[in-house]
Amino acid sequence: MKLCIVMDRYESPYAGTESQVLKLVEGLTQRGWTIRFAVFRASDYSRSDAFPVAIEELDIGRISDPRSWWAVYRYGRMLADDGFGVVHVFFNDASVVCPPMMRLAGLRTLISRRDMGFWYSGVYLKALRLTDRFVHGVVCNSKAVAEITAQLEGVPESKLHVIYNGYPEGTEECSSSGDEPDTQQNRTQPLIIGIVANLRPIKRIEDLIEAVAGVIHSGRNVELRIVGGGDEVAYRRRVEKLGIAGQVKFLGSQPDPERHIQEFDIAVLCSETEGFSNSIIEYMRCGKPVVCTDTGGNPEIIDDGVNGYLVGVGDVGSLAERLEALIDNPDRRLAMGRLNKEQMAKRYSLESMLNQYIRLYHLLEPGMAEA
Repeated sequence: MKLCIVMDRYESPYAGTESQVLKLVEGLTQRGWTIRFAVFRASDYSRSDAFPVAIEELDIGRISDPRSWWAVYRYGRMLADDGFGVVHVFFNDASVVCPPMMRLAGLRTLISRRDMGFWYSGVYLKALRLTDRFVHGVVCNSKAVAEITAQLEGVPESKLHVIYNGYPEGTEECSSSGDEPDTQQNRTQPLIIGIVANLRPIKRIEDLIEAVAGVIHSGRNVELRIVGGGDEVAYRRRVEKLGIAGQVKFLGSQPDPERHIQEFDIAVLCSETEGFSNSIIEYMRCGKPVVCTDTGGNPEIIDDGVNGYLVGVGDVGSLAERLEALIDNPDRRLAMGRLNKEQMAKRYSLESMLNQYIRLYHLLEPGMAEA
């Protein structure tokens, strides 16, 4: 079968959505699919020839420019002439322009929603409510994302499809650190609390820094490791003011975050909002207990008190308490970590994700029933 994927930009294979798109393209090409891949605007990566298939640059400017819409229509006509029937769209501008233009060109469009709509603005929402009527299906990576999409964009339930992110199984799965319980009394090295998140306000990393400072000042021997790119200046100032600079490490953006997650004893995500967190899944893959905020799709992954803990957004006190509960109970840490590793293989396999996408693509093929 043939499929075209269109995105605003493709910046890096390590970003959340881009990493899932890479897995999707790799999986489909391995199964013999013909994939065309287009971006509205080029990036250094899209011009690097590092992607599994050629990346076509549509050179789309502002979506308010009629020439942008005409360019997308012409590309759609070319796809239709080449026997393509389905276009899968990611990101904001492409989600506005592609549905009506691809419909006009004779193709069916599937769009993706992968967050809780923090990027929505009044202008975008008005545009989406108009152009969503030309969409044949919307893929959401969690039930929470599907609910917010229906609420804000007015997409009918019949067009919503929840497909969780998929992750490879087997040999590259990282291992848990520490096979036997330990205690703060008998370990000489600090217990590692870690987070994988870009240094952006929405990730609320300052909440974790505050909570860890409280844990350290309580006399517990811990170290915080922050894996993620961004401006560290304000965070380093806060760390210094709290007097914990020697116990906090900023590791920057990493191409293989799981190599660092392996060294975590407790994994944290304290975002203000999440659609479906790749970081939490990476934590689970590595068999780590998770403390995360009760927002977006997180409660669909973490069962409070079973495989981790949920805390309120911005509730630094509760975050510190949950960290201390896991620090003081190594048996609980190990049990939660083992359960997370077991659940990964059952619920979030790459094979399952690919099979669900393939069923949906076949359903959208011209001649089949409307999605």
